[in-house]
Parts: sequence; C-alpha cells; structure tokens
Amino acid sequence: MSSLEAVVRELRLSAARASALRYLLHALLASAAWILAIVIVARFVPLDQVLKIAAAGVPLAFAGVAAAWVAARPRPMRLMRTADLTLGLKERLSTAWERRSEHGPMDGELRRDALEKAARAQLQAAFPVGIRRGEVLLTAAVAIAALGLVLLPNPMDQVLAQRRADHAAQAKAATTIAATEKKLAAPSPAPVDPQVQKILQDTRARIAAATDPRSALQNITPAEQQLLQLSDPQTPARASAAQNLANSLSATGSGHAAAQAINASPAQGAQAMRSLASQLQNLSPSDRAELAKALAAAAQQSQDPQMAASLQQASAALSKADLNAAALALGGVASQLDALQQQESNDQEIAAALNGLEAARQQLASQADRDAAQAGATASGSPRPGAGGAGSGNSNSSGNGSGSGNGSGNGNGNGGSGGTGGRGTSGSGAGQGTGAQSTERVYVPAGPVSGQSETDPAPLGPGQDVPLTPYTQVIQSYQQTALEAADQSLIPGSERDLVRAYFSSLGESGTGS
Repeated sequence: MSSLEAVVRELRLSAARASALRYLLHALLASAAWILAIVIVARFVPLDQVLKIAAAGVPLAFAGVAAAWVAARPRPMRLMRTADLTLGLKERLSTAWERRSEHGPMDGELRRDALEKAARAQLQAAFPVGIRRGEVLLTAAVAIAALGLVLLPNPMDQVLAQRRADHAAQAKAATTIAATEKKLAAPSPAPVDPQVQKILQDTRARIAAATDPRSALQNITPAEQQLLQLSDPQTPARASAAQNLANSLSATGSGHAAAQAINASPAQGAQAMRSLASQLQNLSPSDRAELAKALAAAAQQSQDPQMAASLQQASAALSKADLNAAALALGGVASQLDALQQQESNDQEIAAALNGLEAARQQLASQADRDAAQAGATASGSPRPGAGGAGSGNSNSSGNGSGSGNGSGNGNGNGGSGGTGGRGTSGSGAGQGTGAQSTERVYVPAGPVSGQSETDPAPLGPGQDVPLTPYTQVIQSYQQTALEAADQSLIPGSERDLVRAYFSSLGESGTGS
C-alpha cells in the first residue's frame, strides 16, 4: 500500500460490501413487516386498495434502510481498529493512523511497518460478508405470513364491496335527480321552477352525502312533501270550472270558438275569452242572451268561487245589456284562466320532479334490500346460542304447569286439567331444561295430512313438540313477500320505506343477538 489513505479506502469498500447485504436483509424484513401489518389491519378495518397501500410502503422502507446504511458508515479509526483485530496486525494500523500527522523519530518507521503488514494481508478479509441465520429465518417467516394473509379470503372484502355498491347506488340516484333538474330547466320553466330546483339540489346533495342507501332513502319523503306543498289545492276545482265553462260555451254560437280554445289549453282559452269580450257589441241580442244563459250555467257548476263570481257577473251584465261590465267580467275570467295555466305548468313540473324522486327511491330501495338480504344471510350463517334446543328438559323434579309451553321432562305434572306425563291442557310439568329463546325460533305449521284442510295445522302425536324453525331461515321469505306486496299496492313510497326499514331493523337485531 502506498499510503494509509489507500488502506482506509480499501477497508471502507470492504466494509460497505459486507454491510450492504445485511442492510438489504433489513430492508426486506421491514417491507415484509409493513405488508403484514397492513394486511392484518385490513382484516379488522375495511381498507380500500390494501395492496396499493402495502406496496407504497415498500419504497419507503428501502429508503429508510438506505439512509441508515449511509449514516452508519464507520469512521477511519474504527476501520483501522477492526482490521487490526480481524487480521491480527496488533494495532499497527490504528497506531499509524492515529500518529499519521506526527513526525517523531519512530513515526516514520511505524507507518512503514504498518503499510508493509497491510500489503501482505488481505484487507478484504477484515470485513467478511455474512448474514445471521436467525434474521434470514425471521424475514422468511414474516414474508410467508404476509403472503398467506394476502391469498386468504378477507371478510372485509364483502364490507368494501357493499360500500362500493352503496356508493354506486347513491351516485346513480343523485345522477337521476340531476337529470330531472336538467330536464325541467330545458323548456320554458314554470313559475315554481326555482323552488323545485332548490328542493332537488338539496335532496341530491343529501343523498350523495348519506352513509348508506337506507339513510339516503330518508331524504326522499321530505322532499316529496315539500314539492306537494308547492301545488295549489284550488287547481283541480279551477280546472273543473274551466271544463264546465267550455261545455256550456260549446252549445252557443258566439262562444263555440272560445270553448275549443279552452279545451286546447287554459292559455288559449284566456285569449279567446278576451277576444269574445271585445266582440260583445257585435253580437245580436239573442246571441247575448244565449251567452248569458251559458255563463250562468257555468257559474252554477263551478267549484271555484272566484271564477264562479266572475261568470255570474258577466252573465248578469249581459242580461242588463251592460257590455262594459260584461267585458270586464270576461277579462277577469281570462285572468283566472291564465292563472290556471300557470298552476297546471307548476303541477306538471312538480309531477316530473316527483317522478324523478320516485326513480331515485327505487334505485336506493333496491340496494337497501340487497344490503338487508346480505345482513340476514350473514346472520343465518353465524352460530346462534341455544338454536339447537327444543325446549325439552330431562330433570326428575316435579313441575307445576302454568305456562303455555310444552315440556318433555320426566317430572310428574300437577297443572292443567290432568294430562299424562307431566302435560296438561294449560301447562306442562317439565324438569329444568335448556330451550331456545323466544326470539330465535318461530312456529311454522307442518304440512297437512291426507284428508285434512290446508288451513288446519297438522296434529301432534303423543310427546311431540310444536315444530320450530330458526328465525333467520324464514325472515327473508317473509320480507320478500311483504316487499312484493308493497310494490304491487297503490301506497306511497314513504310507506313502502317503513316496511323496508322494519325488516331491516329485524335483520340488525338478529345479527346483534
């Protein structure tokens, strides 16, 4: 070696080569431990994109270990001392390095001796390459455990799938409402359009922000009620009055055109009534009398007080030949027809908004039903304590039958009206046995025997108990039947939601018990 600095460079290279393998193993262990931790957490907490999260931590683990490897690079004095110990140089290198800047009588000789010994020694052997067997085994065990958990089915995947389906259903419902908003804003909007748009926008935002479809459904009914409050309750009466007016005018010669216009639309009818008011002076006395009679008949049939009053005023004015008053009264009828046109436009927009909300309700309800069915299936697949009992005991104690159940114990029954074997008509003598809870089993009648009506339950033989079926095996069929009946019935969507919420609560209580 030409100098001590050259010795340090070679020793540093040897040390880096030897420690690189160890730190690489540290990085692999840290990465495997990170993946294992994420996979374990994902089995208790629903995490979306678990593999991406686990993979994102691997580069960070390698970067951290690389930084530690660089920071742990040994100093030159440590390199020299390690080489002295490993190669048996008896502190020649460390002493020469420590006195490298000294110029005493022996310093030069010390450096030459150290360099000669270093030249004959294999400096690469000062830092042998090797790894600990225990660390290798630990890394392999952690990696195998992480891989096994990744390959095994994760119960949280079902929860995540349900959440994604819920979010998709809510997004679809919100899109349906947004499409309704756009459709209503496309043509000439009705006077009530700003209020309708505000209700739809608020409902769409609440549905998108709801935690699940079942919670989102709770926003539909209030929105429908708000829309219904925007409708004028006098619209049907005014529409009926307009139809009666058209029927009465159709029988007159002067009012026939106005009748056709009213049948076409209230707006056209209003224009026709104003035109008729401007032509009153051109009518003959007989035509005026005929028109007055028709207006009086329409006033009597009208269920709208305002239109009835205007029609009556027009009829009375025509009867008195007061054409100006008659024209003013017919102008009032035209204004009421204009108002009817606005009310009908409002009702059409409200009906379209209600249809959009109902479509969103159906989408959310379908997903809510699937969630409830999935919860019920999960509850039926889990073990339930006491579900296998049949309410029978085998104790030899005596029981007084005062209940409504049937026991099969060996005690001597003293209750009821004197049955045998501990069984009475109003009670049963039974020992202390372990039976199923009342909330866990329901009575399901057996099939009828030959010659027996289907409405009568099958008779029980001596010592037979009432056949019971686990609650979770029948609740789904009951729910399906009830929901199908509700869908086929002409009931509001809010009441169908009550039926759906009832069975959903039953499924939740069954899962929690």
